[in-house]
Amino acid sequence: VNPKMFMKQILLFLSLISLPSLAQEHYCAKNKQASAKAMVLHQAKMAALSSQTSHDFKYDVKFVHLDLQLERNTKYIVGHAKTVATVTSAVLDTFMTTLHLNHSIDSIRFNGALYNPIRQDSAVKVGLPSPLSQGASFTVSVYYKGTAPTGGAAIGSGYNMGTSGAWQNQATWSLSESFVAYHWWPSKQILTDKIDSSWVYITTDSTNMAGSNGLLKNVVTLGNKKRYEWQSSKPIAYYLISTAVAKYREYNQYAKPQYLVNDSILIQNFIYDNAINNQTFITGQKLVLDELPDQMNFFCDIFGMYPYYQEKYGNCMAPFGGGMEHQTMSTVGFFDYYINAHELAHQWWGDHVTCKTWADIWINEGFASYSEHLAAEYLKPGQLAGSIQSAHNSVMQLPYGSVHIPAQDTMNTSRIFSSRLTYDKGGAILHTLRFVTNNDSVWFNTLRNFQSTYAHSTAASADFINFYQVQTGINPTQFFNQWYYGEGYPSFNVRYNYDGTTFWLRSSQTVSMPNVTPLFITPIEYRISRVGKSDTTIRVQHSQTVENYTLALTGTVSAIVCDPNNWLINKASGLSPDLTLGTDLTGLVTPSFESIGIGPNPTDGLVTLSNPASLQGQIEVYAINGQMLLQQPLQTMTGIDLGTYPQGVYILRVKDTEGKEQFNHKIIRN
Repeated sequence: VNPKMFMKQILLFLSLISLPSLAQEHYCAKNKQASAKAMVLHQAKMAALSSQTSHDFKYDVKFVHLDLQLERNTKYIVGHAKTVATVTSAVLDTFMTTLHLNHSIDSIRFNGALYNPIRQDSAVKVGLPSPLSQGASFTVSVYYKGTAPTGGAAIGSGYNMGTSGAWQNQATWSLSESFVAYHWWPSKQILTDKIDSSWVYITTDSTNMAGSNGLLKNVVTLGNKKRYEWQSSKPIAYYLISTAVAKYREYNQYAKPQYLVNDSILIQNFIYDNAINNQTFITGQKLVLDELPDQMNFFCDIFGMYPYYQEKYGNCMAPFGGGMEHQTMSTVGFFDYYINAHELAHQWWGDHVTCKTWADIWINEGFASYSEHLAAEYLKPGQLAGSIQSAHNSVMQLPYGSVHIPAQDTMNTSRIFSSRLTYDKGGAILHTLRFVTNNDSVWFNTLRNFQSTYAHSTAASADFINFYQVQTGINPTQFFNQWYYGEGYPSFNVRYNYDGTTFWLRSSQTVSMPNVTPLFITPIEYRISRVGKSDTTIRVQHSQTVENYTLALTGTVSAIVCDPNNWLINKASGLSPDLTLGTDLTGLVTPSFESIGIGPNPTDGLVTLSNPASLQGQIEVYAINGQMLLQQPLQTMTGIDLGTYPQGVYILRVKDTEGKEQFNHKIIRN
């Protein structure tokens, strides 16, 4: 989660787990990076397994049923995994799955018949006496037991055991991202083969509770044990199947998004039993957790209905830092507003639509990080500036680095889950792309439609790029070459002059990685402050190393701000008068609707629009739900009174004399 939350949470975090050098790391990213030694060994094994995938995984998984015996204080697993699949190749003469050698296999049954498996490291193969033809359905049951190995996962191990430093509560939990589901269940680890439906049954001591995906259909008492029967009818990626076992107590909430008129979404949280009624927890983390329904309602509004609303969302606590977006039930170390937002947003970005390859992790982590900024903007007015600036500062700690992950790094967990590049830069450039789009209605419709088009499937970054162009009509090639595939960031040296009726501005751009991205061609805003007048914000295009702009603007200029709304990852210097400007500039800016200034924003009620070019048109103000509230002519100075309306976010639209929208802006009513 966002680095700006670090100081706020560090005392709590250190009481939960001891990890070095976290101040500059995104929580989720930091904790999705394993030790270098463990990862080198793991990557070598996974590379060997990956080389076999096109040859041996000749089937499409339809259903998985895990029936497991688990406890909160041991990594020992007794399991039965049933897989139902269909053949995808011309013939299937050998069935293959993967299971770590730490687990012994008691037996394997293929379509009911008993077989002796061949084990080659973590590959488990069964030769069939009679090959199956394409489209044939089959069922495989693997009975196994063993102690799950240590290391290899993005956060710790594929299957973990630990004790909470704050609550002294023991727990075991799974965390299969990116490549280690096979550490605890026999699995096909291919992102593009989502499992159509899944059951996870967990038998454990009756003092425990066990959380997993989907709906809790039943709890069966078996002597001094209980079996928790979780079932999901929704497609799921292999690494999102989960378990968490501890002494929990259930704390349920309900979200009521506008799309569900007579229904609600269950938010089912499993909280440590000794925390749930503790006053420290109640006055701290529970207050944050209680904001989760509002986050759910908000994300439903902007991304589309929660994909698993017929099942649930929830959280299981476990003693580690950060969180993991297990489908319908995230696993979290503690509750923080932006961790909650990040993991919840993953239910759309990462779970509903999953990265097609690990090179496309931006689809998961970039969009979840961007969702934190959206939560700050719409749900925590006043926090967006700090949220975005924190991400920008993180990116600009180093001059280089691309969001794009080359093929040779797709087995490198530290690169996949780079806090600076995948999370912070990945989220920040989506904020920039919204600015380039320059139409929030088009932008958010694009995000919703992408979710609908790739529902319960996988998508590559290239898929989003192509989809964006079709939806918006904007060719994004240059943008992505600069910000996604390219490296570095621009710096602007800005100087200005004025004579009472004319304003001159010169902006000189340098870049941090000139050999990779020599120039960032981008729109950019400048806010101009004048004595006794409302601020004016202009939007111009920066297309050359040095840009000169001339604007008809009356009054005494007191200051300018480059990129006042933090749309771009950039640094700005100069920002000072230069009396030599005004005689040698070219590139006159024709007055446009983008020269309209708005202020103050946020406002207690009254907002003033300055229209220095005296453009003709109409002003309309809308509620966030799309209802038009006000309509009045555009004048040179136009006052809008929102004093009678409740606190919240409003959309201001300016249309020209032909009724075409030329300008829109969000206004926050305090």
